[in-house]
Amino acid sequence: MLSNLLSSINDNVYEFLDKLVFVNADITKSLSAIIGGNAHSGITLICNSLIYGFLLYYGISYLISHLTFSQIESPLQFIFKLLLCAIALNASEFLCSQLISMFSHISNMTCELGNYMFGFDVSFSGLIQDIIPKEYFLSNSFSLFSFDGIINTSISFGFLSLSISYVIRYIILKVLVIIAPFAILSLASSKSSWFFKSWFKSFIALLFLQIFVAIILLVCFIIDDRDRFLPAQIMYIGMIYSLFKANSFVREFIGGFSTDANFSFSNISSIFKGGNSK
Repeated sequence: MLSNLLSSINDNVYEFLDKLVFVNADITKSLSAIIGGNAHSGITLICNSLIYGFLLYYGISYLISHLTFSQIESPLQFIFKLLLCAIALNASEFLCSQLISMFSHISNMTCELGNYMFGFDVSFSGLIQDIIPKEYFLSNSFSLFSFDGIINTSISFGFLSLSISYVIRYIILKVLVIIAPFAILSLASSKSSWFFKSWFKSFIALLFLQIFVAIILLVCFIIDDRDRFLPAQIMYIGMIYSLFKANSFVREFIGGFSTDANFSFSNISSIFKGGNSK
């Protein structure tokens, strides 16, 4: 049963890993109806309505400042900033798609660098075909009570964890694109600008992740026999683990959400037991 499970994972998971990791501007196309194609529909309509709320809030704050003698920005400065936010939030889908395209081009150039300089197809499918031996993915050669069987199991569940992790990232990216108009509008007030800073940091971190993954894949392809001071099987585990921990590395550098998915063999066992393993 375990052999059939691993075979099913290997046949299905790494086929769509490249599409999940290396996203492009197409990710925003299905969100047009939610965000709104114009200023009178979707999330954009809600944000345009909130502009009047920001005006009302500033008006009240400006009147109170004359009684409390507190410092507040000038009306001209606030109106100009609110006008810029209104223009930007109505073009939020375009701005997000251009930002995604920029990171997509950089990651693609990183992958193409490996193809140009070393003749490798730097991708997850290329990693399976050119780096990791095919016998690790053949069910008829699987034996759990062997070193290669343990490596097979670790690699298979590693790729399954990667796929779940990047599915979570894919969904969160869509959510961040949807709430982009709210994030942009929050810049209109210094009291709410923290929301945009948190949104922008998380959005950039998730996009930068695919560049970081492309660099890790490139390093995996250029490791030759002279670099393998450890057994090759251990190097394969290190490659998968590095890819799996890429999100944690990026969070240490930039910040943002965690999309790690702990999907180890013990977690699989707990499913069949009907609860968490202890």
